Amino acid sequence: MKTKWLNFVLLLTNRIYARKQNILTLTGIQTVGGILVLILLEIILAIVSLPIYLTTKSDGVVAYFEEKGGYEKVAFDYNLRRILTMTGVGVILLIWLIKLLLIISVSSIFGPLKLYQVSDLRPAEMADKLLVQTETGIQTARVSQDLSIPILSGIKKERGGNYLFYGEARPLATVVLLLSDLQTVIYSGVANDKGQWEITHLRQDIKLRDGNHSVLVFSYDEQKGIRSNISSAQYFKISTPWYEDLMSQVDILANWSVVLIIVLGVFITFLTI
Repeated sequence: MKTKWLNFVLLLTNRIYARKQNILTLTGIQTVGGILVLILLEIILAIVSLPIYLTTKSDGVVAYFEEKGGYEKVAFDYNLRRILTMTGVGVILLIWLIKLLLIISVSSIFGPLKLYQVSDLRPAEMADKLLVQTETGIQTARVSQDLSIPILSGIKKERGGNYLFYGEARPLATVVLLLSDLQTVIYSGVANDKGQWEITHLRQDIKLRDGNHSVLVFSYDEQKGIRSNISSAQYFKISTPWYEDLMSQVDILANWSVVLIIVLGVFITFLTI
């Protein structure tokens, strides 16, 4: 089996040499086609030769190629290809290892790794039903002038990308906050006995996109099914720091780095052999 594998590698190598000599006689579009075929053969040769690079000592393979090969350079070129291929594979593995470590360690950007499996289907829990009923009641409540419009005093960005909305309202009143994103997010909170309220948006629940976001607030009385008029829209802007942008694109960067290394390796091999 090993001998057959070596013969196949030698066959591909000799075919590459023959095509390189043939390119010198080609002109025009035929030259471009010949170069593309050579690059394809170099990629196939690198993939096919990888098990030999990993399992067989270079001296034994070189001795076999010197005995069986039809070209004097075959032994030298084998060592060069081996160095280039192993270096490329090592760099690719390092890139993917760094990518995996970043995904595992920087959970604030990528989120935790989660695996889901549906085992059985059950009706919605009572808490979920109540949540749906509450949101439906908020959206269908009639407007009443008896309820005062709450005040949004400010927004604080907290550690971890969370946002704290705070303001004033009638004591113990229910405050509903509408936050715009790709879809409008509805939050509710209750003012304390001094009329101060706070509502927190958690990044782990919904990561807000970059750009301007509008905030609307109103009071809501669930028992009476009424709400106040909606406050004037207020806006705040979100911009992701450059380092978070870089970290969030690590998957794309890693994939393109692998492609670049493969292309560069093939190009260097094509120029040097």
